[in-house]
Amino acid sequence: MPIGRRVIWCSIAVLGMAVVAKAAGDTARISLRVLDTVDVCGRRECVLTVEAGTVRPQDSLMGFNLAIRFNPEKLVFHTMLTSGTLAEAMDQRGFGAPYGEIRAYAFTLARIVTGAKPLVAFLGDYRRECPDTAVLQLLYVEFNEEFERRKTVAVDTSPVTVVASVADIPDRTLQTRASPREWRITEFDTTLAWSVSVDYDTAFRLSAAMTSVVGLPQWLSVDSLAVVGATLGSWERVNNTLTITWEPQAGAQIVLWLRARERKKDTATLRVVTQPLDSCTCLTRWSWDSLLVLNTPMGSSGISQRQPYVVFLSSQLCVEPGERVELYDLVGRLLWRVVGENTRRCVCLRGFPAGTYIGRWHRIGEHIPVVFVVQ
Repeated sequence: MPIGRRVIWCSIAVLGMAVVAKAAGDTARISLRVLDTVDVCGRRECVLTVEAGTVRPQDSLMGFNLAIRFNPEKLVFHTMLTSGTLAEAMDQRGFGAPYGEIRAYAFTLARIVTGAKPLVAFLGDYRRECPDTAVLQLLYVEFNEEFERRKTVAVDTSPVTVVASVADIPDRTLQTRASPREWRITEFDTTLAWSVSVDYDTAFRLSAAMTSVVGLPQWLSVDSLAVVGATLGSWERVNNTLTITWEPQAGAQIVLWLRARERKKDTATLRVVTQPLDSCTCLTRWSWDSLLVLNTPMGSSGISQRQPYVVFLSSQLCVEPGERVELYDLVGRLLWRVVGENTRRCVCLRGFPAGTYIGRWHRIGEHIPVVFVVQ
């Protein structure tokens, strides 16, 4: 049956309903309602309901015809929902959503429809991946003639907004972990290769990120840095803060070469955090980590901390079964990989140009940052 304005009422009118005068204030207020907020990183469903208040037996509701405008670039509607609505009691129903407009009807010839339920509902999907809003508008709602004789129909055509955002869920977290977490300086011109690992569920979008280190004292410099599992964008120190921008390929590891250029009795706590830079990311939380730097007087005893494993490429590297070592250059390109499979495997590390390389030693239960130095 074609959908059109007043297309269904000829059949209903032949029932010969008596004309009843409208009571003062007896108004059917019809409005559009959006249920909940769309999660662009989860289920992108959008549910609309057409509210009609309470319909009584004497109102003689037997059918309706409506239209709703929407933006087809942002939304698509595919289902007319009738369960739990007044339309559920109407035998004949139709629905379509061409060219950014929902058109629907429902009617019955066998009964009067009553209840305190929505008139009808619609299910659609948000089409875009980034947070945004979309506007919907109820254009008109028409009812069978007897209902409109008994009720004053007031249709609210004010625009209604669909909000699409990223839901704040605990597993959508950028986790930043530092190793080591304490450094006691006991000698002049001491250097530390500080490893900062950034982990997140790669099923969530992340196109650009920024890692910040705050709390750098004047006597501590950042000589250089490198990234693994990402493409380095830029890095800059301003006063006590270092900012590093990068584009992820997977979970990233950043190695910073810190140098204590002055011996003085002082303590500094470096705090490091990674935050997304793109507005379309699905990551909504981020965690901090820290490095406690103790600049101790001469003669003080040091505290042993596990440093990144340093290998000179003139030596032999042995990998146990189940272990893997990866070697990267300072811009994050994978140069070399050795895997221990069923037996212990030893490799002579020669042939690379002089310089410094970084890597990861994947061992059972841990990932150790590695610095390879070619002399």
